[in-house]
Amino acid sequence: MKSAFAVAILLLLALATNPTNVWGADVVSDTQKVKRQAALTPSLQQAAAGAGGYDSSSIKVTSTAHQVTIAVINSKLNSASAADRNAEASAIASVIGKAIDGKPEFAAVVTVHIDYVAGSGSTAKIVQGLVFNKSSDGTFKPHQS
Repeated sequence: MKSAFAVAILLLLALATNPTNVWGADVVSDTQKVKRQAALTPSLQQAAAGAGGYDSSSIKVTSTAHQVTIAVINSKLNSASAADRNAEASAIASVIGKAIDGKPEFAAVVTVHIDYVAGSGSTAKIVQGLVFNKSSDGTFKPHQS
């Protein structure tokens, strides 16, 4: 009983002296993850453009520690049916999922969001936004509500 108590005291002391990194793990903040993700943004932009048949200047990629957002600007599908945009967005989400798979910078990403945008700057309007959530097999599936 005394040894269990001693172990508990030692763990509490370790926590008190080093609360953010008790076990010596490499802890990376969300801000650091986003900075590391930024270096890979051009490759994600190219992948998304290729999946949809766009010039890379029509694709804008932003990310947080938990989400990658792809904006398709002035898409050829803005005036098409929602089903057409859903099909293309599924292809883009799949390519993005494969591009980030296994990369530590994107390990916490659980959502790929794809926006179809008409116009640019202050006149930009979202035509449709689609959400793809990471499934248990690691692929991104359309959000079901």
